[in-house]
Amino acid sequence: MKAVILLACLLVAVIAEPPIPILHHSDVRDSAGQFSLSYQSGDGSTFSEQGVLKPNAAGDDHVLVKKGSYSYISPEGKTISVEYVSDEKGFQPTGDHIPVAPAH
Repeated sequence: MKAVILLACLLVAVIAEPPIPILHHSDVRDSAGQFSLSYQSGDGSTFSEQGVLKPNAAGDDHVLVKKGSYSYISPEGKTISVEYVSDEKGFQPTGDHIPVAPAH
């Protein structure tokens, strides 16, 4: 039984791919909770997001509005890119591959 477990562990070690390296990483935050974050990895994936405090509709508090983008290479070799805003209206992504609802 121990030999089977050892063989399974060795097989996993041989099959496992090496980790994808992070080529660039930036993370800046302030004491109020606002931030700017970005990274780029060795497989071509990117991510960037900024969070900014904005007064709420009542003017008595703040909400964190996030704007950002990410991209990655699909299994077919195509770059997939998404830009988004997340605010009081919810998460609003846009991208060439995302269907757009018809206008009423």
